[in-house]
Amino acid sequence: MKGNIKKLSVLVGVPVIALFIMVGMASADPAFRYNINGVYAVTGISGCDPTSQGILEAEYTFRHDGTGSINGVGRNISVSGGSHSTVTADFTYTITREGRIEFEYPFPPGGMKVDFNNDGVIDVTMNAGPSHGVISPDHKTISITCGHPIPLYPINPVSGEKLCECPVWCITSVVGMRIR
Repeated sequence: MKGNIKKLSVLVGVPVIALFIMVGMASADPAFRYNINGVYAVTGISGCDPTSQGILEAEYTFRHDGTGSINGVGRNISVSGGSHSTVTADFTYTITREGRIEFEYPFPPGGMKVDFNNDGVIDVTMNAGPSHGVISPDHKTISITCGHPIPLYPINPVSGEKLCECPVWCITSVVGMRIR
């Protein structure tokens, strides 16, 4: 009888130990999460006018629930000197195990909101914004881009409908780091 109990304990014990080893190996993945939580300061190029280059300096805030926001300043450089405008947006995001991020700008509240003269009044709401990016496995650095130039359409801030078939072709590519 004692021999049978020893055999049974080995037969049960080995799979249990193997299970603990597998769980330990799975959790050894370098602290990757399928969501992001924190604020990232980013800077890079962003422009909608091929004759006038632009720079975007912004803070991207990510929350655990898959939502986030952008607050920043777009600076345009032109032969007449240049200008700057305030840029804000709310977004949702998904992230893959490989660290690829996809952004959406659901309505309401819509896409990118731009205050051209910085008077606190939104001058235009666009239907989208930068659409994808990548985050490092340690979640300390981030890259966000539109990829190829994308058409942005001004939308009605109440209904979300396009105001015209007059796309503005924009490109954005920013990189940054976690600041909090």
